[in-house]
Amino acid sequence: MNSKVKDRIINNQISKEAVEWLLRQIIVLPKSWLIINLIFIILSTIEISWGKDFSYKFAIKNTTAIFLTLMWLPAVLKIFALSGGVLKTPAGEFDSSGMINMLQSLSADSLGFLIEQTKLAEEVAPPEQQQEMRQIRQEWQRYYSSKIPVSDAKQLLEGLAQRYKDIRKSMPSGAQRTFEMESIAGRMRALAEIVNFPVSEVDKFLQSEDQGHRLLGLSIAEWSGKAIYFDLVLDLISNSKSAFEQTVGLRAMESMLYRLELQQKSKLKSVLIEQRDFNEKEKRWIKKDSNRWLISERLLSAMKI
Repeated sequence: MNSKVKDRIINNQISKEAVEWLLRQIIVLPKSWLIINLIFIILSTIEISWGKDFSYKFAIKNTTAIFLTLMWLPAVLKIFALSGGVLKTPAGEFDSSGMINMLQSLSADSLGFLIEQTKLAEEVAPPEQQQEMRQIRQEWQRYYSSKIPVSDAKQLLEGLAQRYKDIRKSMPSGAQRTFEMESIAGRMRALAEIVNFPVSEVDKFLQSEDQGHRLLGLSIAEWSGKAIYFDLVLDLISNSKSAFEQTVGLRAMESMLYRLELQQKSKLKSVLIEQRDFNEKEKRWIKKDSNRWLISERLLSAMKI
């Protein structure tokens, strides 16, 4: 902010320049976030039919509306943070209780997707905004998990793991499949902390041939941040069956980074350098301008070896 604008704000004079500056800070959206959402918006409008003849058409669906709304999520979160957690609207104040009312209107699938998308926004946002998004994401996770009895959480996680496996196997690539997978990942993220899985069971998940169980194992490893899972998570980063799986693996690795020993950091660095040589056919998924690249950048920078 230039000194002229700053002086006017200090003197309680809200100038045109001050308003314009504030709007620029709020409305500028992360480039990666915009690109991802625009791709999903376009893909969500395409309906492909496979029969005797290949055909396609464009249609606006619920998924399209969700992506259009989420495009502005970083700006909404900035406004919410700048207003001290309270937004005044013509309909009244939108505070933390208003946020709860909004969440209550969402289905479990939509809330899971919102949690995962906020995690993505957190990863691509400038450092000074990441903490704000992290706090809101965690609040949404707590809200979702509070609605699930602890006695039912483990069974629900198993069901989500099976659903993820079925989606990967039967649903064609596209916006709807992405929505489903990210919804599952978000719900797993929220429930991981309320189920006390023993280390031996998490190890089995991480070594499983079942894609859903691997995703569950990675979600638990990310939540726990325990370095005891280092070797298995590193193996999944190096040998991920999909870019989506590697993303969750990188997040799990980032959560345990400060607990790693020098030798472990050296192994991680070698794997990251190899995977950053992007080649989809050889299942090296870390591509420039992806969220995986951003996470790998942070990991390499933090290790300093």
